[in-house]
Amino acid sequence: MGKMDGMVAIVTGASRGLGRAIAKEYAQEGARVVACARSQSPTGLSGTLEETVASIRAEGGEVLSVACDVTDEAQVGELVGQAVANYAQIDVLFNNAGAMVLGESLLEIDSVRWKQVVDVNVTGTYMVSRAVLPQMIRQNRGSIINVGSRMADDPKLGGGVLYSATKAAVHMFSYCLAEEVREHNVAVNILSPGSLKSEGSAAIPWTQGDWHLRVEPDVVGPSAVYLALQDANSMTGQLLLRADFGKTWGA
Repeated sequence: MGKMDGMVAIVTGASRGLGRAIAKEYAQEGARVVACARSQSPTGLSGTLEETVASIRAEGGEVLSVACDVTDEAQVGELVGQAVANYAQIDVLFNNAGAMVLGESLLEIDSVRWKQVVDVNVTGTYMVSRAVLPQMIRQNRGSIINVGSRMADDPKLGGGVLYSATKAAVHMFSYCLAEEVREHNVAVNILSPGSLKSEGSAAIPWTQGDWHLRVEPDVVGPSAVYLALQDANSMTGQLLLRADFGKTWGA
């Protein structure tokens, strides 16, 4: 018996890194996973949605693959529509899709790139959350997990004006949304995974300095499962550090 037996979970940005790890963890715990990512990565990083799907199925998990750009309202609508059409429920949304610009000053970031990162990190989180909420409200239960960052709160950690600003927006979005949907028993929490050994991190030169301190994305899995099981009556409106899982929360 898995902890998520009978549940349906949407995981965005599931082609690599944290998204792939969470999609696999949810499937291993018995959830039917709706995994989505862009059909073609604009970053050129390794990893595809097809590889994630193949890995889950090889381990006996159930997964529905949907190509989706979370900044495109029509594609987001299709993603949620397919989830409901296939499974008639959505219990969990893990909002992982994100973009990162680190180590560059405001004057180095042009308006096109600024908009791209804001669109993915902030508008994408809003878009998919808004699309799944009607189904969660009908069910009178759901859990939305937004990926946060310590860089949203501490300017000394190197997030920079763009990435840190978008993550701070995600934090406040989550706090406010948690209060809006509390009456419908929908939980909204923020999971800050900490420094990961992901494909995206590996592409940033200065991360090599603390690479030995970083953890593999699958380490985040148990904490993400715990949050998937929450509703507004058990835990909502919280910013939670993965590193504290099993210590100050989730014990």
